[in-house]
Amino acid sequence: MSDEFKIYLNSKIGKRNKNLEVLASFFESNELEILKEKSISIVGTNGKTSSAFYLNEIFTKNDISSVLFTSPHLVDVNERIKINNEVISDEEISFYMDDLKQFESKNNIELAYFEILFLTSCKLFLESKADYFIVEAGIGGLYDTTSILNVDTVCITNVNYDHMDLLGDSLEEIFHQKIQISDNPKRIIFGDPNLYKVHKTYVHDKFDLTDKDIYLNDLESQNRMNLNFGTALKIFESIITNFHEDKTSTVESYPKVPGRFEEVSENPIKIIDGAHNASSFETLVSFIEENHSTRDFDIYIGMKKGKNIIEFMNKIFTKNFNQIYLIENDSFFEQTKTSDFENYFNANGLTYKVATIGDFYTSKNPSILTGSLYLVGKYKKEYS
Repeated sequence: MSDEFKIYLNSKIGKRNKNLEVLASFFESNELEILKEKSISIVGTNGKTSSAFYLNEIFTKNDISSVLFTSPHLVDVNERIKINNEVISDEEISFYMDDLKQFESKNNIELAYFEILFLTSCKLFLESKADYFIVEAGIGGLYDTTSILNVDTVCITNVNYDHMDLLGDSLEEIFHQKIQISDNPKRIIFGDPNLYKVHKTYVHDKFDLTDKDIYLNDLESQNRMNLNFGTALKIFESIITNFHEDKTSTVESYPKVPGRFEEVSENPIKIIDGAHNASSFETLVSFIEENHSTRDFDIYIGMKKGKNIIEFMNKIFTKNFNQIYLIENDSFFEQTKTSDFENYFNANGLTYKVATIGDFYTSKNPSILTGSLYLVGKYKKEYS
């Protein structure tokens, strides 16, 4: 990207997304209508990026053009936006900088990092005239930056406890927040069929939808990646009337999602995964236990500020890992300090060691690096 845009974008790091009321005015009314009709919003606690990734791959396989917007990135910010399955260029990501600056000045606001990249992705989609725009929501739904699209097609992967300070203390509250990513969707796809069963009455009271407008992921599997792939297939089926995707296809026939259950070494086996809450960690453990025992693994943990440390650590200690390491302070963006873990360890009479990301890389033991996608991204940037 241009040096000017890099400085501009980096100056927004840490800024809060707080301009929801004016963001839609960045677009003309006809552009908003196109975005509404052609965008697919993917919300949920876990599996958003993976479902979006697989949907994009399915579109590519079926010669359907698309733009993909996901977050966060692992190594390079350009990764957040793909046009026809190609990461955008430095020129493309910088192209709307002047427009963004003028928008800030006109509205007397300061855009946040996420807002800039999202608005850029929308403009690139409109410019590309692609068939579909796949949009992974940030946090929640009702007050999420991406909600300005008010899309016709909503997918909700699942709901678990995360970001409770913003979304509410109960699963019901969290669901209500996430599902309201759009005011009037024409179709909703549920990655977890049970979620629809629990909230069916609310969904039909809230939205003008019939049973035919509801699509349930019918792929049964204990493997989370298979379920995310099934969710992507169901989205595809809901919007493409002449459905040609081979339903016998499996997740193994598609590329793997970077940073999810990613094996970076075979001997010794080493796995990096961005699990950052108890639910996603359970999924990671299930993946490992298909072929291994967690007792054989060292685990290296680093978490982003604001995450539920206690709930996450409770899950870890039920699995009796060989050795627990906390990644040393200031290793990645907005990292929780190791001292924040100390009360938990002391209260439970447990011990840990402090290690670097490099220690994970050089270790001769089977190991797992987890707790944050920012941590996984830092590893990939330095050692992949």
